[in-house]
Amino acid sequence: MEVRSAIEAPPPALSALVDALLPGAAARDGAPALPPARELGVDRDFASLLASLPAGQRAEFASLFRAVESRAINFLLSGRPQRFSALSDGEREAYLRRWSESRLALKRKGFQATKRLAAWFYFSARPAGGNPFWPGIQYSPPPAPPPCELPPALRPAEPEPNEERRVDACVVGSGAGGSVIAARLAAAGYSVVVLEAGDWVPGLTYPRTEREGFERLYLSRGVVTTRDSAIAILAGATPGGGTAVNWMTCLPPVREARAEWAHEGGLEGADGPAFDRALDAVARRLEVSRTDSDVNPSNDALRAGCRALGYVQGTDWDIIPRNASGCERRCGFCEFGCPYGARRSGLTTFLSDAVAAGARLYCSTRAESVEVDGGRATGVRATFQGRDGPRPFTVRSRAVVLAGGALQTPTLLQRSGVRSPGVGAGLRLDPTTAMVGEFPHPVRTWEGPPQTVGVYRFQRANPGAHGPWIEVAPAHPGLAALATPWAGAADYYRLVRRVDRVATPIVLVRDAGEGRVTSDVDGRPVIDYELTNTDRANLVEGLVQTARILAAAGATRLLSLHTPYLEAGDGTRAVTSAETERFIGEVERRGVRTHSFALFSAHPMGSARAGTDPRRSAARPTGEVHGVDGLWIGDGSLLPSAPGANPMLSIMALAWRTADAVIARLGGSAHAASHVAAESPAGAGPTPPLSGPPR
Repeated sequence: MEVRSAIEAPPPALSALVDALLPGAAARDGAPALPPARELGVDRDFASLLASLPAGQRAEFASLFRAVESRAINFLLSGRPQRFSALSDGEREAYLRRWSESRLALKRKGFQATKRLAAWFYFSARPAGGNPFWPGIQYSPPPAPPPCELPPALRPAEPEPNEERRVDACVVGSGAGGSVIAARLAAAGYSVVVLEAGDWVPGLTYPRTEREGFERLYLSRGVVTTRDSAIAILAGATPGGGTAVNWMTCLPPVREARAEWAHEGGLEGADGPAFDRALDAVARRLEVSRTDSDVNPSNDALRAGCRALGYVQGTDWDIIPRNASGCERRCGFCEFGCPYGARRSGLTTFLSDAVAAGARLYCSTRAESVEVDGGRATGVRATFQGRDGPRPFTVRSRAVVLAGGALQTPTLLQRSGVRSPGVGAGLRLDPTTAMVGEFPHPVRTWEGPPQTVGVYRFQRANPGAHGPWIEVAPAHPGLAALATPWAGAADYYRLVRRVDRVATPIVLVRDAGEGRVTSDVDGRPVIDYELTNTDRANLVEGLVQTARILAAAGATRLLSLHTPYLEAGDGTRAVTSAETERFIGEVERRGVRTHSFALFSAHPMGSARAGTDPRRSAARPTGEVHGVDGLWIGDGSLLPSAPGANPMLSIMALAWRTADAVIARLGGSAHAASHVAAESPAGAGPTPPLSGPPR
């Protein structure tokens, strides 16, 4: 990826903005004093990030900095012809509060983008003496264990400059879908090359700080957003893709989604026993069970609230099955890779199987374009980033499988000249937000397995299972501070200094609407997505029900992520029923307004969806791209609609199905279809992914 020259010195407006947002705080209640943002280098880090952003986002920030320093613009907006950097401390804070609550979406957008990045850099920083905020919440990153013993065969190769390699299949991406398809093809005896853009992590020596984890393991350093910056999106960019950094939730798709895939998407058998078998085969290889689904205090708040309200385990809520074995609660750093090998990711299972069966893995390799000749895919042009610089090379293949994820696959298709109406359309995100519940005891949501309790009671309240479901997210200091609402510096420090006592349930909805992925001038994804009224209403319903669950669990304070935020309780005693209902009424009245509410997604999918109509879909029901023989979609892009559950199992089972179609086209033998499942270990127990709440 091209990185433009860094800004040599932070613009004065940027330095003034971050110090106004985070001017430091005096020691209080045993918590140490906190320095101004510039003393932690927040403005320098911010400026460095700006240099790597897409051109459109860089231009927007440049416009923002010019606007706040323009006497003329400030005179028009506030009646005072002064630069922001020339204002007093109190005037700067008042200025930012006006922007945060403005009726103009553009001003709210500028405020939120600046505040979130400034908070992220401040609270995730690890200067030589350590982050001064961390001791006050008793936070410290886990130590690095010795390198993990990996199978000897699982080592990446390096291409020669301008090498041309001929194989049966080239798989672009090693995540949930790519790892499964590579393993199935290699087990069937085909020669396979896997191209992975992420850098190899030798011995699973993953980062041990939040900042480094996002910078090394996530797409664009973890700062991908929709074009309007309203929704932050996390996508894995490392060997194993999202399976190496997700929260290991293993749930099958809801029956409503499977019916849509079969009848509207044309995926024959997606609603029947054949797809059940694919789900079970994947779950066995991932060793899915509840053995390591230990319930940490943040998840326990959800469980306790459900029990207090009389909700039924196994129907209304349940313990989540996960692809972990031997976790032993050793670090709680699951979203930054598992250095112990306890995570049964695509890397340590299917990709390992593929390499053991003869597949060749190239990491640090960007697929530049798919070569198409006479309506048939013939290979991939790629660039390997070696120590000596970029090395272009080519893979010639009879089949090309695109599995780089729902943000990267459509842009690769577009770079390759495949620009049918269905390419990039149909993006689903499972839009997500959170409700905060404070408790009188330490919670430390960053400790222990991150996501082990799920609430499904409300999902079918909306037709098509578009209603909300509730899980729990881990929140290390940077991510917690990024999401915490800002209503003035002193108040903001008051809130973040309590993050060790808050539970952080998240609300997800199976989106009824959809977005689109296109490419910018540098070939990077541009994401257009707007919530429908249905999705907004379902998010609000999820927030309402989560507030009731947290109150029933004994929360002493409830906090919404609105700007300005809503709060119930004073933190000294349990929130009363009357306080909870008043809070809920305000949540319903305020709703979900763009740039006035924190929204996230870790589930991009559907942007090259399967279907029978090439005007509405990118690929045939088999996964083969409309109009291009031998070119297949092998990741979550292929999903015709959202599965209504964390999508890893759905993506892997769909990839299993697509692999059958690729094998049939290549001329594989019948025994290949069951080879990987037959040779896979049984795991810690027979618990299938279809158990638990009705799906």
